[in-house]
Amino acid sequence: MKKLFDGVYLLEGQVGRRPLYLPLFRGDYGALLLDTGCAEHVDKLILPGFTELDISPADLRFVINTHPDTDHVGGNGGVKTWAPHALLGCGDADREAIDDPEVLFRSRYDAYRPFGVFYSEEIAANMRRDLGKAQPVDLTFRGGERIRLSADWDLEVLYLPGHSKGHLGLLDRRHRTLFGGDAIQGSVYLDVSGKPALCPTYLYPETYLQTCQLIEHLDLDYYVSCHWPIKKAREIPEFCQETRAFVERAGILLRDSGITDLRKACLELGPRLGQWPDPVHLELAYALAGHLGLQ
Repeated sequence: MKKLFDGVYLLEGQVGRRPLYLPLFRGDYGALLLDTGCAEHVDKLILPGFTELDISPADLRFVINTHPDTDHVGGNGGVKTWAPHALLGCGDADREAIDDPEVLFRSRYDAYRPFGVFYSEEIAANMRRDLGKAQPVDLTFRGGERIRLSADWDLEVLYLPGHSKGHLGLLDRRHRTLFGGDAIQGSVYLDVSGKPALCPTYLYPETYLQTCQLIEHLDLDYYVSCHWPIKKAREIPEFCQETRAFVERAGILLRDSGITDLRKACLELGPRLGQWPDPVHLELAYALAGHLGLQ
C-alpha cells in the first residue's frame, strides 16, 4: 500500500502480470474504495489494506466502480459481504453490466464472436471466475455529483466515457488529482517488468478522444490510473497526446488498409500498432470495432 496524501492511499496489486492500483480514500465521515479488482483481490489485497488502516465494515461508506471489467468489479460481491451497508455505485450507462456478471461477459468480452474474435473456453472460465458473484448496484452517477468525505473535503464524480459508455473518474480538487481508472490508456499497457503486455482497449473512439481532451485541460498536478504509473504535471498532457496519437494512427491505418473484416484487421494491423505479444493482436477488437462502427 502506498500513501499518496493524507487520507488517500493506493492498494497495489497485480492482475496477471500487469500492475493494479485501487485508490482508497479515508475522511472524517468514512472511507471510499474506487474499484474492487478481481474476485480474488478482496482477500488478497483489499481486506489486508483495510486491516492495515484499521478500517472497519462500518467505516466503508462507498464503493465506486469506474467501469465494467473483471479487474474493476470482480470484488464487488466480496466487499459488500464484508461491508453490507456500504453503497455500491457506478456510471448509469454501465449499471446493467455491473449488476450481472453474465451480462457483462456477454456484452463486453464475448461481443465479437460473430466476427470471429472470442476467448478460449479456458480463458472465458477464468474471466467468469474473476468476475465473482452477482452484486446489485445501489446507486448510479452521470457526472457532476459530489461525495463528501470530510467537512472540508469532497470528491467530484466525472463522466469519462470511451472505454465504456458510463466510465467514471473521481476528481479530488483538494489534492489537484484525478483518479481516472482506465479512462485513457496511452498507447500500451506495460507489465510489471516494463514489457508491452496489452493494447489499448477503448470501445468508442470519438467519446474516448473527448474524454482525453477533457483530462488534458483540467488543472491537475497528478493523474492516477489503475494500471499505469502516476502522471505528474507535464506528464499528464504527454500521456493524453500519446493516447490521441494511438487512436488517430489506428484510424488512419484501418482506413488506408481498406480492411472491413474485424479479425483480419486485428491480425494485420496489430504488428504495426504495438510490440505486445502476438496473441494480443486480437485484443484490438475492442478498439478497431469502434473504428469500424461495429459497437
